[in-house]
Amino acid sequence: MRATTVRFGDDLWALLEREAAQQRISAAQFVRDATIMRVAFLAARRGEPEAQATIEQIAAAALRRREGSAPIAPLDAATKVLRDPERLAELGAAGLLDAPPDEAFDRLAKLAARVLHAPIAMVSLVDRDRQFFASAVGLPEPWASRRQTPLSHSFCRHAVVSGAPLIVNDAREDPVLRDCCGIRDLGIVSYAGIPLITAEGHALGTLCVGDREPRTWTSDQVRVLEDLAASVMTEIALRCERARPAAAAGAA
Repeated sequence: MRATTVRFGDDLWALLEREAAQQRISAAQFVRDATIMRVAFLAARRGEPEAQATIEQIAAAALRRREGSAPIAPLDAATKVLRDPERLAELGAAGLLDAPPDEAFDRLAKLAARVLHAPIAMVSLVDRDRQFFASAVGLPEPWASRRQTPLSHSFCRHAVVSGAPLIVNDAREDPVLRDCCGIRDLGIVSYAGIPLITAEGHALGTLCVGDREPRTWTSDQVRVLEDLAASVMTEIALRCERARPAAAAGAA
């Protein structure tokens, strides 16, 4: 997945942040949606049928955010993404599932918790039927020792499916997330998660923080979390690079 840096003046950036906050998304996600809408508009003018579907998807997501619910994909679409063989292959190649605790991930999770003043922080990897924690801060037992939960407890899977940040101020008031077992068993009421997306465009999991009380996550906090998530992905990429020679030697 390609990345780009777009520069705005302070006044325009402040306007973007205000509008993004009202939609409960980051300014980066706001710019991404606006770009997709512009491309879809131009495609629609050329008569391309895919453009209408793109416009309808963005409009539906905007309405869901305005009504206070998370941008959750339909169950069949979510299952397709989570069980995508290419995504699962990349997840397996990272060699992190069921791996012992890692100092680098622990450091980043603790940093996220400290900087965002959050009692809970996790580097979560979303498998086909579970989420495994490469690192976790502040989880209650037995989940802290198990270092995994079923997907019934996972907020992170929704960020993986959408490929976009998931920002939740109070999951108990969300029509989709209020039934998530993570509220009851993990004590997560508010949540902010950034998907960990590979160069091939697959989301492996999230770097996320949670609170046991409702809270409003600021755009600055979301940007900090995005920067830390980029550091997590750098660590994952390094491990994938180290694993390739070993895999090649084993195959020989």
